[in-house]
Amino acid sequence: MSSTPQSSLYSLGLPMWSNRQWIGSLFPAGANSKNFLQHYSSVFNSVEGNTTFYALPTQSTVASWKSQAQPDFRFCFKLPRKITHENYLRYCGVELSEFLKRLEPLGDNLGAFMIQLPDSFAPEQLPDLQRFLKELPSDYSFAVEVRHRDFFNRGDEEKTLNQTLHKFQVDRVCFDSRALFSRPAITEQEKDAHRKKPRLPVHAIPTAKHPIIRFVGGADFHHNQQYLLPWVNKIAEWQQQGIQPIVFIHTPDNIGAPEQAAMFHQLLDGLPGWQPLAKTIKDETQLAIF
Repeated sequence: MSSTPQSSLYSLGLPMWSNRQWIGSLFPAGANSKNFLQHYSSVFNSVEGNTTFYALPTQSTVASWKSQAQPDFRFCFKLPRKITHENYLRYCGVELSEFLKRLEPLGDNLGAFMIQLPDSFAPEQLPDLQRFLKELPSDYSFAVEVRHRDFFNRGDEEKTLNQTLHKFQVDRVCFDSRALFSRPAITEQEKDAHRKKPRLPVHAIPTAKHPIIRFVGGADFHHNQQYLLPWVNKIAEWQQQGIQPIVFIHTPDNIGAPEQAAMFHQLLDGLPGWQPLAKTIKDETQLAIF
């Protein structure tokens, strides 16, 4: 992507684009919520769109997003919880149609829509997932995140899931919270994240061309690095296969997420096609790791 050169190798982003506490690090002094996305998309080329899980944006909000996003920027919005967590992918054609129509003006700025399923969505419900994927419009991209433990047993349940995703060329979301849970929570934000974030095995399985990695680290960037390094090797491997992943970096309070993402990007500097981010992002409390 022209505005964010990391994209020739992979896409990089955060779980949000709007955070006032990023002023002075990711955002310049004087930035405000009306132009946060403009500044964000000049550095990172993708973002998790969590707001759509809870409510549809207004038409004017969508128009504002379109006006601020760089041409090659991609939003990866979550499907509404009404579809995934309440209806379990059944009887939700009206909701899906309304959702897609509302976001359609974003056009080429739309990345993969994330179908995040609850941990109660079990292998017995795979036929519902198969029917849902079959009916999805082919002009959009999608990725599925599962949380039921049986989808991580490397048995028939997981094989059927992966075969289904591959058949419909839908990517699989990998949630990596190893760094977060690798040591006792210290800060209040880490304690809160321990309570809320899932703890699942990490299966880096590409079922299409753009697997999504959601990495959740702890508050200590240096400690997180040992869990980020394997992803450097995996991205190098995928690069040889023509697979371009999307990586979203989380931290417990996400205040340090831009710095953690910048550190991760720096770890990839030996790979073909790598270029530096458009902006140097540093947190004074974490300078020792740069």
